[in-house]
Amino acid sequence: MMKRLVLKLGARNTVLMITVASILISVAVTFVVTGVTALSAVTQTSLIRVIVIAILVPLLVAPMISIPLVGLIFQISQLEAEMRVLATYDALTKLLNRRVFMERAEYAFSIAKREKQNFSILAVDLDFFKLVNDQYGHTAGDEVLATFGNLIRKISRDSDIAGRVGGEEFTFFLPNTTAAEAENFAERLHATVKDTVVNYHGAQIRFTVSIGLASFTGNNPSSLDSLLQFADSALYEAKKSGRNRTSKLVGL
Repeated sequence: MMKRLVLKLGARNTVLMITVASILISVAVTFVVTGVTALSAVTQTSLIRVIVIAILVPLLVAPMISIPLVGLIFQISQLEAEMRVLATYDALTKLLNRRVFMERAEYAFSIAKREKQNFSILAVDLDFFKLVNDQYGHTAGDEVLATFGNLIRKISRDSDIAGRVGGEEFTFFLPNTTAAEAENFAERLHATVKDTVVNYHGAQIRFTVSIGLASFTGNNPSSLDSLLQFADSALYEAKKSGRNRTSKLVGL
């Protein structure tokens, strides 16, 4: 609760609030300790001196103590935010990691079943990705993966769930998406990848993707894992048929 208050107020306002509170407490304690009787015997000059000291001490000390502590709270908050990002997203592609993808896809799947909605699943694999690593190095391969992740974020809807589930393997859960709409998405993905060139140390790297597409309705009682296997099977067919294409299973 205290941390939330500090973050809401901001560093400057928090330090100011602590300083003002320290001054008020210091003055109050000074009056209590000195006592009304003692004050009556003190000269006006001495009283002013006591009050000034009661104000100056916390005015100087409170910021010296509170600034590092408040700064530490903000650093901890930033580290916590970074840890949440690392626990949610793949660091390279900025897409969901496998665990979070499965959690969100399970939730979307439960909604689709309850509302009897159409949805589609795409399994995507970068073609001959090992050759990129072998020819240009793993850093170049990382650049290709990062570029692909950026492409996905550009063409996906906010409701789409995209995750990196393996080295060069990606899965998409497209809610409220018919087979025809999923095919259009796959075609856009192929076209976007085709127009993309990754410039790496003077080399121009092009790549393609194979896509397995499976479309369902919420009437399907199967588990999400079994439905993902349908998309994987379609992906296998796309790769077996020559890659750089989409193979689909519709109406399951």
